[in-house]
Parts: sequence; structure tokens; C-alpha cells
Amino acid sequence: MITNLNIKNFVIVKELELKFEKGLQILTGETGTGKSIIVGAINVIFGGAIHTGMLYDETKPAFLEVTFSIDKSNPKFMESLSKHEIDPSENEVFFLREISTNLRGKSFLNGRRISNSIVKKFREILLDFHSQRDQQKLFNENIQLEVLDKFGNLESLKDKFEKEFKEIQSKIKELKILQEKEKAAQERIKLYEYQIGELEEINLKIGEDEKLQNELNLLNHAEEILNHASLLEQEIYEKENSVYDVVNSFVHKLSNFKEDNSHIKKTISSLQESLGNLDDTISEIRQVQNVVNLDSLRLEEVEERLNTINSIKAKYKMNIPEILEYCSKIKDEISSFTSVKNKIQKIHQEIDKDSKELWKKANLLTKKRKEAAKILEDEIKTNIHKLAIPDARIKIRFDKEIIEKKCNNALSGLTYSGQDKIEIFFSANIGVKMQPFKYAASGGELSRFLLTIKKILSDKLEKKTIIFDEIDIGLGGKTAELLGEFIFNISKFHQVICITHLPQIASYAKDHFLIDKKSGKNLTEVEIKKIDKNERKQEIARMLAGSKTELALKHAEEILSLKEK
Repeated sequence: MITNLNIKNFVIVKELELKFEKGLQILTGETGTGKSIIVGAINVIFGGAIHTGMLYDETKPAFLEVTFSIDKSNPKFMESLSKHEIDPSENEVFFLREISTNLRGKSFLNGRRISNSIVKKFREILLDFHSQRDQQKLFNENIQLEVLDKFGNLESLKDKFEKEFKEIQSKIKELKILQEKEKAAQERIKLYEYQIGELEEINLKIGEDEKLQNELNLLNHAEEILNHASLLEQEIYEKENSVYDVVNSFVHKLSNFKEDNSHIKKTISSLQESLGNLDDTISEIRQVQNVVNLDSLRLEEVEERLNTINSIKAKYKMNIPEILEYCSKIKDEISSFTSVKNKIQKIHQEIDKDSKELWKKANLLTKKRKEAAKILEDEIKTNIHKLAIPDARIKIRFDKEIIEKKCNNALSGLTYSGQDKIEIFFSANIGVKMQPFKYAASGGELSRFLLTIKKILSDKLEKKTIIFDEIDIGLGGKTAELLGEFIFNISKFHQVICITHLPQIASYAKDHFLIDKKSGKNLTEVEIKKIDKNERKQEIARMLAGSKTELALKHAEEILSLKEK
């Protein structure tokens, strides 16, 4: 709800501050006094276009500021405040639009600079402009469906449907990704399965190639090694004057002198150690003779195994540890692929089950919408007949076939709002065939139709400030009285700011503002003030008769007294 509006240096307003209350706030004045400047200022604050002629004094910037009380029962408002870090405990929020001398605009929220797109989002939450420019929204079939759902108290059911629709849609998207992943992996998995079979058959072991290479070297030189071993044993042990015998003889020869000289003692010790080493050497070379065999069959086996190993290493361009690591990795990929297939099957089953339940909800939603549509048609007809369209006929038509089937899946034929696409058909005159509302309604009929919708839904809509900008053009008499009653009934649930020429509407005001224009030598300036009971009587008299005659004043007093009752 708007609580304050401050305007400085805007059009023909030098400086102005208005305080608004709840309920019906009426603005009246002579033709040409600038009543629409108030609506224009609010529109510009919330992202309206800036153009030449908006500055009262072109050497100074304009400042337009509006303050709203914070309605904590409005979830969209509270969510937006939280998003932009506004503390709701302050109970008020203010929007400022600065227009520079070069006609550039800057927007501020509680003193912080914000973008035009943010301002327009707040406009959707806080304001409802009921002017000819803003009535076109009712032509939108999605808006018509929203109206029907609000009227039938079906928003909760529709929201649950939308939530489940999105969940299934998300699963379908996930399924598609998994199927594409499965398809892309199929050829690769076939290759991996072949490679695993090949590698498991070879049964590689770490270090096996090195061991086999060593064994191959021994087998290829077995005869040479055995000959050397035999000669070595002969030279050390077996032949006459063998190395062992020569060394041993010197040990005996020098033993008689080992106590006489330390060097002789050390020499004998070294010779004895050498004899021990020769014993170890002979023991080791005999082990070589036991191990190394002239085995042509084993040689063939080793060569074949090594060829197999070297071939697989060359094929994969890896060593054995790398091949074994690769084998483990592709086994994991095959396991993951199997998991994907199982997940695909599971999601398929979930989609089938969930979509059947969703279709039940869609059918229930359709059933309830059709029930609500019949009642809404009667409500609209009853109310619009009162607004000087006595022969109006209304039909809300349902159509499934015109829903575009974008995808061949479980959600085919459904949208976020269900399976229904509705369109309001309208005829204002007897004998004229009903047509889609967007083609059949004139500007005046559209305005009254929208007013009827707002009146019917006033207790169901989120609280907003509704602005009626001269929607009474061309109306009078009983119709004007009924229009005033409509607007008054709406103001029981929403703050309404209404610019009007009709006394029948103005008489319903909770607060009445009089707009006047003062002309000086060089400048014209608008003045607006809240008027008291006596001033209201005079203004209503002027609106009734064009002058404040005694008869007009008496009639005005009578009208106002009836409204007070």
C-alpha cells in the first residue's frame, strides 16, 4: 500500500507531497488540471519511459519517490525484499527515480541503486494499473487461465501439479542424458570388454617380463655359462697347483712367522679370508650349474611368453603396471555402464508411474476448472450487465488439441498448468456471434470486463495498490453509480487510487484529493490537497452541475449522506 508520494520538478509540479491511506483514494479536478500526472509519476518511478517535457525546470533534475508499507502477508513481496536484503522490520520501503537534466533516469530502492528490471519486478508485485494501456494482458490466454484458477480456488492444486510436472520433466531430461551417455558408450564398452578378455587371458604379472628376459639370457648362453663354470672349478680346486692349493701353501709357509711381524699376521689373515671366499665361489658356481640347463623346450616357452608380453606392451603402448591399471579402470567403466543401464530402467519405471498419477491430477484439474468456469461465466454476465452491457454473453471454452505437442514422451499434451488451454469468447450484442475476447471487445468493453474480473476476484488476489486512470469515460447515470460501487467493493480488499470525472464514483471516496492548476506569468503549477467534508460537497456539486449552485450543493449533500450510511 502506498503511504507517501513525493514529486519534485516533474512536468507542471514544482514540489508536492501526498499521503495516502487504505481504501478508496479519489482524485478529482477540472479537465486539464493534470490529474494524470500522479499516475504518470508512479508509472515513471516503476520503470516508465522518460521523454522530453518531464522537467518543470529544465536546469534541475526531477525526483520522484513513493513509499510503500510492507505487507508481510504477501509472500512474493517478502521474497523480493529478502532477495534484495531489505529488512521487513522497518515496515516501509521506498522507491526513488531521479531524472537528470539530460533526461537519463536512475532508480533507487531504500537509497541503493537498482536496475530497471528489478524495479519492474516490484511493479508487478505492488501495483495494478487499470488503464487502457494495461488492459491488453487480459487477451493473454495464460492470464485467462490464471483468472479461472483464482476464482475456483484451484491455485494450490495447480501448483502441486506444476511441481510434479517439473519433477517428471527433470527425470525425462535426466533419462535423455543417460540414454545419450549409454548410446555414446556402447561401442567403447564393446572394445573394453574385448580388451579385458584379452588381458585376462594373458594374465600379466608385474616384473614378469624382466624375470623372463633374465631367464632367456641364461637359456640362450647355457652352454657357455656351464663351460665357464666347469673351467672355474678346475682352476680353483681340481687341477694340479690349483689356485686354492697355491694360496693354502703360502698360509702354511708364513704361519711360523705370524707372531714376529704384524704385517705377516695380517697377510695370513687375508689369505685365509681369500680361501673362505674361494669356497663360497665354488659353492655358488655349483648352484649355477644346477640351475642352468640346456633345455630347448623351456627356451621355446620363455621366448613365446616374452613375445606375447612384448606384443601386448607394444599394442597398448604401456608397460605392465600401466596395462594392469588401465584394465582396472575399464572394468570400473563397464561397471558404471551397467549401473547407467540399471538407472535408465529405474527412471523409466518412475516416469511411467508418476506420469499416470499426473494425468489423474490433470483430469481432476480439468473437471474442477469446468465446474468453476460455469459459475464464473454467470458471475461475469451478472456483473457486466450492470455496467451498461446488458446483452453481453460469455463462454469459457476449453481446448486440448491446440496444445503444441513438443515432445513424444509421457508429458505429451501437458503443460505446467495442466492439459487445458482456455479462451474467453464474448459478444456484446444480440445476434452477434461470440468471438475470442481479444477480437470481440472494444476498449470500453475491455475496461469494464477487466473491472468485473477484479471485483469478482478482489478477495482472492494478493493485496496491491490498484490505480484506475479515468476508466469512467462515456459512462453516466445508473451505470456510473454501479461502477462506483464496483470500485468501492474492490477497495475493501485493496488500496485503490482512482482518477475520475464522475460524482457517483467520487462520492464513494474514503479520502478525496482535489487537483487544481495555478497559472503564473511564466509558469503553470499543479496543486493537490486532501479536502474535508464541506469541500467534498462543493467538489461533488461542481462535478454534478459544472457549478456550485444551491441545487447542486443540495444534491451533492444528499449523495454523500447516502454513502455515509
